[in-house]
Amino acid sequence: MDKEPLTKNPIFKRFVRYHTPYTGSILLAMFCALVVALCELVALQILFNDTINALGVVSGSTFEQPVSIRYFQREEGMIAFDGFEILLTNANDALKAFLWLLGGMLVLIFIKGVFAYCNDYVMARVGHKLAFRLRNALYQRIVSAPLGVLREERIGDLMTRITDDVRVWQSLVAAMANIIRAVVLVTLFLSVMLITSSKFTLFVLLILPLVAYLITFIGRRIRAASTEIQQQSTDIYSHLKETLFGIKIVKSFTSEQEEIHRFRTINWSQYCSAVRRARFAALLPPTIEWLGFVGVATVFGLGCWEVITGQLATAAFISYIAMVIWMFKPIKTIGNVNSALQQCLASAERIFYLLDVRAEAGTENDAGERDLPTEKSTDGIELQNIRGTVTFQNVTFSYSQDSKNPQAPSKPVIDNVTFEAKPGEVVALVGPSGSGKTTLLNLLLRFYEVNSGKILIDDVPISEVKLKSLRQSIALVPQDTFLFDGTILENIGYGCPGATDAAIIAAAQKANAHAFITKIPKGYATPIGEAGVKLSGGEQQRLSIARALLKDAPILVLDEATSSLDTQSEALIQESLTNLMQGRTSFIIAHRLSTVVRADKILVIKDGEILETGTHQTLLAKGGLYKKFCEMQFS
Repeated sequence: MDKEPLTKNPIFKRFVRYHTPYTGSILLAMFCALVVALCELVALQILFNDTINALGVVSGSTFEQPVSIRYFQREEGMIAFDGFEILLTNANDALKAFLWLLGGMLVLIFIKGVFAYCNDYVMARVGHKLAFRLRNALYQRIVSAPLGVLREERIGDLMTRITDDVRVWQSLVAAMANIIRAVVLVTLFLSVMLITSSKFTLFVLLILPLVAYLITFIGRRIRAASTEIQQQSTDIYSHLKETLFGIKIVKSFTSEQEEIHRFRTINWSQYCSAVRRARFAALLPPTIEWLGFVGVATVFGLGCWEVITGQLATAAFISYIAMVIWMFKPIKTIGNVNSALQQCLASAERIFYLLDVRAEAGTENDAGERDLPTEKSTDGIELQNIRGTVTFQNVTFSYSQDSKNPQAPSKPVIDNVTFEAKPGEVVALVGPSGSGKTTLLNLLLRFYEVNSGKILIDDVPISEVKLKSLRQSIALVPQDTFLFDGTILENIGYGCPGATDAAIIAAAQKANAHAFITKIPKGYATPIGEAGVKLSGGEQQRLSIARALLKDAPILVLDEATSSLDTQSEALIQESLTNLMQGRTSFIIAHRLSTVVRADKILVIKDGEILETGTHQTLLAKGGLYKKFCEMQFS
């Protein structure tokens, strides 16, 4: 457990630095808190000192001579202030004076309320601004992060960091209104108490180090429990996501009770951590209150003795005791906010972890976050007038087996691959599952960076090309079709924001999607639900193909693009795909060999290596692995 002082904790220092842009608002909140504290101090002075003294003077007076009472008179040490004198000639004057005093108190409390409102509102606004800034930055980190980094993280964990952890931070900033008021009030009251009686105040101050120790000691345990709770929240998010996405599998295997038991176990772990945190948090206020009463009792005993011996006026004694009691209330608030601070630091550490993820080289940083890390890169080359020559030169790639040590060696997924696709050629990649076909094309899109070798487009290394320019030049239809929660029109036009409705409809027609779309009552305005759940697998795939058709990129990648289509639908779109591939360099991955027989070049891949290269006829004539694939499928 981290036992270093909070001010030396790098997480705490970075946490404080994140509030620097809001210094003006925080100073304004502190000014409001000072006005609130002054109002409370003046109210105590009037009620428990001056008014008690005035009542003592007025009580029993026959008003034969005008009676003089004073407010705000101070004679402590070097401070001497006569205050304001009020002359009372009869009982009615006294009653009117106290009624005016009551009216002044109401105005004072109103002023206090106004500035307390401003204090709360300003800090709540800062909290919302900070949450807005953090969520934007975290989302940018996720979207800009390399796929190799994202595949190491759980989706539930990422969701927890951008929702729950940010909400914890925001709640603390909003609660800072109370701690600012508490700190200002304690500071002001201690200053006045030192002026009033340094001897009594010394006894009060002896209690504070013990209170500070308890706040720190209990705070560490609250932070540890908070870290566990956030991690368990991640487990809950992840399990819930798996259950919802795999509900068909759960039901088909009648595993409802097993999943309920797993969820209950995770939920119970979070419950135990939450109860432990609540136990520590609940222990702090009564402990501070008891220690505070020890200080009050000590001062009360000493004060009583000085009043009895005539060394201290009764009103001054009552006023001082009132300030001591009033001061320990905000000290309890500081203790409670410390609990929230420890919870927030646990969340801040998780947020900073994600903010420190390096973006893909060349990714633009437009979130306005100066301290967000990005890979250093040159401006890069813009691909223009692409002919479509794609060259792989001795390309080797492997996934790191150890996320904590990315340099750790692992078995290559792509091993010394060399080939060239000429402009307008259709290159098919075939081979058993896991042979590296999809990975090879992921390298072309720079979803991953090669370990060695080069990939070139028109003799330009793609490592020197701007990512945006590279990916705008390649249209992808992935194996795992994904559609967004929107309308059919929005999904087809996703990659071309400026596309007209006519262009979108034309792309749908080429992908053989127009017919089924027009049969739906709302047509292209039909919402398709989250991940396109309202459509069949074949319909989803055709929309994905239409999206790639609309992009009209010079290089086309079809990764099992017809895998979800039945034989009839596949036959209907083959002609459209053939027309689309004309004049474009196209890469096709397909387990159905019937879709690649007309390819200009077929690469037979196994274990990351190209074993055979040729056309359908030449590969059959060789009698190698490709012929075995054909015999297994066509038999």
